[in-house]
Amino acid sequence: MKMMEKTVTQLTANKPQPKPAPPAPPAPPAPPQQQASLSNPNYKLSATEEDAVRRTIEPCWNIDPGTLGYGSFQVELKLTLNPDGTVRDVTIQDTGRYARDSYYRAAADAARRAVTNPRCHKLPLPLDQYANWQTTYLRFDPKDILR
Repeated sequence: MKMMEKTVTQLTANKPQPKPAPPAPPAPPAPPQQQASLSNPNYKLSATEEDAVRRTIEPCWNIDPGTLGYGSFQVELKLTLNPDGTVRDVTIQDTGRYARDSYYRAAADAARRAVTNPRCHKLPLPLDQYANWQTTYLRFDPKDILR
């Protein structure tokens, strides 16, 4: 019996010890889009900023001026933007009209394509105000473009 105890003791003593796990790397700082608590819900783009955004998107917004009643197709989009001003997500706000009106749906889809078009999806907005414009609403009115 003593011989067995001695063998077990030797096996236990010669057993390799596990290496300690390396320390976990520190967590990266939260990206700016997660700092929504800093946003100002009353922030409104200045007229100059709105004009710059409009000029950026206009070349990519193609609607058929022959469409019946195109002047009544005001489309409001909710944009979620990245800190560099590129569009990350687009939501058409009037989903009821979108579902029932094929002409409106065509205009809304054209507006969505315009803001996601690689030529036009980076909006010229002030980087230092990102917390305020990370979620932006844009209204597309054909009367503004088709004059």
